[in-house]
Order: sequence, then C-alpha cells, then structure tokens
Amino acid sequence: MICSNFLFKENTHEMRNKTSIHLAVMALLILGQYSCKKAIQSVQEDFVVNLITNNLWTVTLYSENGTNQTGLFAGYDFKFNKDLTVYGQLVGQADAAGTWRGDASAMTITSAFPNGPAPLQKLTGIWNITRTTLSSVKSTRTENGVTYLLDLQKK
Repeated sequence: MICSNFLFKENTHEMRNKTSIHLAVMALLILGQYSCKKAIQSVQEDFVVNLITNNLWTVTLYSENGTNQTGLFAGYDFKFNKDLTVYGQLVGQADAAGTWRGDASAMTITSAFPNGPAPLQKLTGIWNITRTTLSSVKSTRTENGVTYLLDLQKK
C-alpha cells in the first residue's frame, strides 16, 4: 500500500509537470503567432505611413453630391507628417495646419482643418478609402445625406 501511494503521488506529480510543460509550450506558440502577426501588421503600417509622409499630395477630385468642386483646391499641396499633423500648402500663403489619422483595419482616414481656410475645412471628416495605389487614394464620406468624393494623387 505504501508503495502504491508513493507511485501514485509520483505519477501525479510527473503528470502535473508534463501538463504544465505542455501548457507553457502552447502559450508560447500562441503568443509567438500573435507576435508574428503584430510584427507583420506593424511593418505594413510603417510602409503605408512612410508612403504617405514622404511625399506631397494634391487633390485631383473633390465633389459634393455629384458637383465637382476640385477647383477649390487648385494650387494646394498637402504634406502629411508622422506626428499626425498635415499642412495644406498654397504658394504665397501661410501653411494651414490640420491633423490626420489612418485606420488600416477600418480603411479610413480621419482629417481635420479646424482653423484652416474655407476649402480645407471641407476635408474635415472620416473618409472611407475605396481604392488605393502607391500613388493615389480614392475616398468617400457621407454626412447629413451629402456624399463627398475625394481623390488624392502623389505629386
């Protein structure tokens, strides 16, 4: 009896150790997979941020409910920065400061020019990205029943 109790206790202890080791290995595999996905996502986001921030952009289409108003942005260049600021630049005028934030998972860009000149205030809102290439972004937003289209082209 003493011998069987000893063996049972020994086997139980050994089983707990093996179970603990298995659980630890599984946790490492799951965390490793999560970390790998996060690393890939981080590289992708860095690539997009660098693409956006290392270039000037121009408005090639701006419309409100089908009315083309692209001319309002004639001569403007937009410089997006990694600190999430954006500047609307027009020769002969002070740069207009704004903010931007991209959300890769939602495929949106939020921009705001709260103190900018009238045309730039029209860019304030959450834009849904409908198409993107290495040199262009097409987006749309609907607010109060009005549909806005915005296309940006890398300069």
